[in-house]
Amino acid sequence: MVTKAIDRAQRISLTVRAVFFVSLAMLPLGGVAIWQTDQIIEDQRDTAQRALVAVTEKAATRERQIIERSIGAAAALGNTARSLQADTELCRTTLDQFERGSVFYSYVGFTGPDGVEVCGSSDQQSGETGRSKLKTLVEQQKIGLYTERNADTDRQSVLVVATPAFQSGEYAGHMHLHIPHAGFEPKAELLSGERPLGLVTFNEYGEILTSESLLSAARDMLPEGIMLQDLRHEESYSFFATSRAGEERAYAFIPLVPGSAYALGTWSTDTRLLRLETAYWPTILLAGLMWLASVLVVSLVMQLLVIRGVIRLHRHMKLFQTRRTLAKGPVLGRGELYDLETDFRDLTETILRDEAHLENVAHEKDVLLKEVHHRVKNNLQLINSIINMVLRGSTSEETRVVVRRLQDRVMALASVHRSIYQAQTMDRVEASEIVREIVNQGVAVGLPRGSEVDVELTLAPVTLYPDQAMPLSLLVSEAITNALKYVGGPEAFIHVTLREDSHPDDPARKIASITVLNSVGDKVEDEAGTGLGSQLVRAFAHQLGGEPEVIADATSYSLRVTFEVAEFSPDAEDLPKAAE
Repeated sequence: MVTKAIDRAQRISLTVRAVFFVSLAMLPLGGVAIWQTDQIIEDQRDTAQRALVAVTEKAATRERQIIERSIGAAAALGNTARSLQADTELCRTTLDQFERGSVFYSYVGFTGPDGVEVCGSSDQQSGETGRSKLKTLVEQQKIGLYTERNADTDRQSVLVVATPAFQSGEYAGHMHLHIPHAGFEPKAELLSGERPLGLVTFNEYGEILTSESLLSAARDMLPEGIMLQDLRHEESYSFFATSRAGEERAYAFIPLVPGSAYALGTWSTDTRLLRLETAYWPTILLAGLMWLASVLVVSLVMQLLVIRGVIRLHRHMKLFQTRRTLAKGPVLGRGELYDLETDFRDLTETILRDEAHLENVAHEKDVLLKEVHHRVKNNLQLINSIINMVLRGSTSEETRVVVRRLQDRVMALASVHRSIYQAQTMDRVEASEIVREIVNQGVAVGLPRGSEVDVELTLAPVTLYPDQAMPLSLLVSEAITNALKYVGGPEAFIHVTLREDSHPDDPARKIASITVLNSVGDKVEDEAGTGLGSQLVRAFAHQLGGEPEVIADATSYSLRVTFEVAEFSPDAEDLPKAAE
């Protein structure tokens, strides 16, 4: 019932709300003027108290810096906790060097998880009170700050910062650093301008950690009847109270290290920061303020009911657009904005569900395509095995040559499918790896062991769609077979080069070229070739969109094909058919 009533209230028309607030603005001028003046004074008071908090926070800058620096230093030392625990001498040396290298600390110690101090930077030992406090922190495995003021020793009073050390997720002990209270004297630049009458820092138990004045004087400035630990809060704030000395004071609370250290500044109530400049005398201008009051109220209504809601909805839209973040919490819009914000939330949830579904479908498609290419590769290897059986059973050298050429073409296709299957993306393959594999395979089969033919590969990374990777692999297979067939000479060589350059007319387009260059020996073929290899090279070059360029002389033979790296272009039968 309550939920339905709230829902109906949120759907009240914005026009009705605007009329209500405009009517409210036309109340007797005196009440409106007084109310507005009171609001201004209240705002000034809030601003003054925020200024009081800001100045107090500045005054506590040095305490905050020293405490935060000490916590960071203790955490850094804690990273070596296990090595320190394992070697007492190393522990003492390390902590002693750290203390000597810093002007802030009078003692640095490490206590194990059993509460027993492992080592320290000197032979100095904590007092009974300090050991008891440190033992409590070890049991709780948390950061803690406390003071040591030992009347039975000649040591100066210190602030102890104890930080737990964790390694591999396991608690290894506590690092504790002793900071003499003399080190908290504020710098000259912090003493200029407005400052509180007194500034103390305390821990979560209400124990005073540091004070800018004598401890007894600092206690007299504290608020009467309020325990320091009861002032703890996550945010800074100010308040008024009577001090223990019976004087009315303003106080500003600052969290220095949330959960561990806090600051409290004491101010005189007549400090310049708390003085108000606005009085009630402007209320005599009732006639002039009537029109202004109406305008202000209408603007306030628009801001509260329209502009603020639109800004909030726009912020939700931007978060969803950039980070896909859904709006959280209750719907705060009113009237028509309530319906708009509700519909927007439903729409974003639907979009996220649809996107998740599409991602699943795309993932399933990739898996299926990988499986298809894997099966094609296996089938081609099976065909290769069958061809090997035919080769072993053939007695005709001519037949063996023809079958071996066929086997090279099958393995070239298998290389492409294997590259697609192993690639992270299914749409493109690395052409240089395919060329390298085909050349190495052809050389391993076509050259006898101990051959002195110099085989050199210069392959730039070129990414191709499978539509171009297939004819390229077959072209390279034919070209390397031809090169192995005629290679010779006193310094026999086979050089394969794959390059990629920008198109001369359009830098955004890419031009690739494959070159197979080999030396020519004095071999004389017993029979004229069939010319099938040349026909296949031309056919594959045309599929790539290029023309074979042959340069031959008495010592070398070069085959070069240049083509444009094309974008994916589906076949006509793969395109969706228009509805008849």
